Amino acid sequence: MTYTLEDLTRLIAKHNFCVLATQGRNGPHVAGVGYFARGLDIYIPTGTKTVKALNLRRSPRVAVHIPVPWPLIPAPPRSIQFQGIAEVLPFDDAEANAALDRAPLALRLILRRLARRSDTELFGENIWIRVRPRRSIETFMIGVSMTTILRDEKKAIQHFKVPTVPNRDSAR
Repeated sequence: MTYTLEDLTRLIAKHNFCVLATQGRNGPHVAGVGYFARGLDIYIPTGTKTVKALNLRRSPRVAVHIPVPWPLIPAPPRSIQFQGIAEVLPFDDAEANAALDRAPLALRLILRRLARRSDTELFGENIWIRVRPRRSIETFMIGVSMTTILRDEKKAIQHFKVPTVPNRDSAR
């Protein structure tokens, strides 16, 4: 059975944690963050004064790693990784909130409570960061059986071409 881009999109939506890398003045900055997915886009709640948000003012180019734990196997996680373009959106953005609305109830309640109680002096105003993958998404040990990987480890890595989004990608 071939693992498809649709399968990968569903897997991204099932998870809610990733590592986001942004480019700072003095080098890369990496942060573990929660996210909500809508299609291949991921939406990350944060504040305007956070390092990641400040870095995006300098450069919208980011990298994302989504660890995918093995069920029942105490081993390093499988992974999804891609480079993308990030865009800062207002906290009332309809697409971001549609992604949030698809999340489990407990996560929605927690995020909304945290957002209401956020220390704007420290973190700034609540915003969303939308990350849209560019060109391709690479996976490691996803959609491939362990026996296949043990026979041929090169099959552990897959590349998925990301469809372009009209009008948004053409402006970049």
